[in-house]
Amino acid sequence: MSATVRDRLGAVTGAAFVVLVMVGNEMATADSGQSAHPTGDQVLRDAAHRASSASVAAGTALEVLGFAAFLVFLGYLAEVLRRGAAGRGGSIAAGTGIVAGAVMVAVKLGSAAPIMALWVDHGAISPQLALVLNDLGAVAFVISWLPSAIFVAAAAAALHRAGLVGRPTAYCGFVLGAAGLVLTIIGIQDPLSANPQAFLLGLLWLLVVSVRLAIRPGTGTSAGQASGRADARVTVSA
Repeated sequence: MSATVRDRLGAVTGAAFVVLVMVGNEMATADSGQSAHPTGDQVLRDAAHRASSASVAAGTALEVLGFAAFLVFLGYLAEVLRRGAAGRGGSIAAGTGIVAGAVMVAVKLGSAAPIMALWVDHGAISPQLALVLNDLGAVAFVISWLPSAIFVAAAAAALHRAGLVGRPTAYCGFVLGAAGLVLTIIGIQDPLSANPQAFLLGLLWLLVVSVRLAIRPGTGTSAGQASGRADARVTVSA
């Protein structure tokens, strides 16, 4: 398999992550009658429905596959940024983006634990405990916006430095990262009413960037090599 084909397949896993997570979440929550501020009894009724729903099970499986795809994308991103930064020295933004992406996955997968426990034990727990478990999942979701925002901003900087995206795309990433940080700080005060727009737009940004990298792979490598040759010429002439 050629390096170009590998890069295309690696890049497209970012788009696969976004699509699988969005479709999976829609399937898992489509029949939910839960309000923004549910009571414990409402949470238990919703948990009982989800525990026996085939569409919820399928949606959850798609979300898990989506996060698996994102881990592959992080591996691809680490490699392509390493190549793109050849001759330019290491990139703090690249390292920060990879770490933030991994932390986001860890937080998101961890946030599923209280919800899964709620589905499994919905017939044996009190409404008060059900409400606590539900709120734990909501709080963890808001907390995951922080590493997500850092990932988008850092990835935008690293990809631009490697010559893989232009300034408009990079600036969009910076703005979404900053907005995500602000909305996380605000949202943590009232997680059930938090605004997820920056997080969702960050997913859209990732989808666009992933498709762009899949269509035109390797641009950053050649750009990095060209920059390295230019730097070498300047050094010699000096």
